[in-house]
Amino acid sequence: MTWRNRFRLWFGLILVVAVVAALTLVVNQRSRQAFSDNAQVSALQSVVGSEYGGVVVDQYVEQGDVVTKGEKLFTISSLDLQRDVGNGLKPVSTTSYQIDAAHGQVTFVAQMAGTVTDLKAQQGTFVAAGDMATITAGGTQYVTAQFQLTPDQYGRVRIGGQADVELPNRTRMPGSVSDVSVETSRGVAVTTVKLAVPRLRTTSLNSLSQPGSPVSVTLTLADSGVLAGPTDQFLGFLHRVGLR
Repeated sequence: MTWRNRFRLWFGLILVVAVVAALTLVVNQRSRQAFSDNAQVSALQSVVGSEYGGVVVDQYVEQGDVVTKGEKLFTISSLDLQRDVGNGLKPVSTTSYQIDAAHGQVTFVAQMAGTVTDLKAQQGTFVAAGDMATITAGGTQYVTAQFQLTPDQYGRVRIGGQADVELPNRTRMPGSVSDVSVETSRGVAVTTVKLAVPRLRTTSLNSLSQPGSPVSVTLTLADSGVLAGPTDQFLGFLHRVGLR
């Protein structure tokens, strides 16, 4: 056998081993991941409303406005309130609304500082009793995601575990597991995971980061096998060279 043929043989063997090793690491990485398209942005919210409905006679804010705690939102004129007062009842104000019994009006105020992300109460319109507006606190966004996991996969979910969150515009952000709840049905662990996503909290409440915005989540499961270290090093190398 000539040196050229020996070189070709050794080069072929090395190439085959490298390809097999890379594919093994990729397959191992896939087995360490769980994917969810049933995920969305959530945040701390305050719902504004009461048992009194009525016509909006004054509107002080618009949807998308930033408000402070205690700031007036809107005032309604309520026939229900007037009826209660006429029947001898004495409705009292709360921290979320102020009652003007003499005029049959209710003025609603913000329970916390934040952005008005939903406003049903528009000047001149009638709003029914119940939820009339929603205020979302900026900087409190997080992600909730549901996964259908096998018992083995569920056993590998860890608080503090890593996750990759992808917004609808393909922006990717790292996250970490902060809470886990599960409900098992027919041998499948329907797992709800709460993810802390620091970068998401620094963005404004736009259409991509406000509560209800859909996202995709890739969750990394714990792995203590012999390939865990090499897989992490291989993926880290791909990340450094810009291939991942």
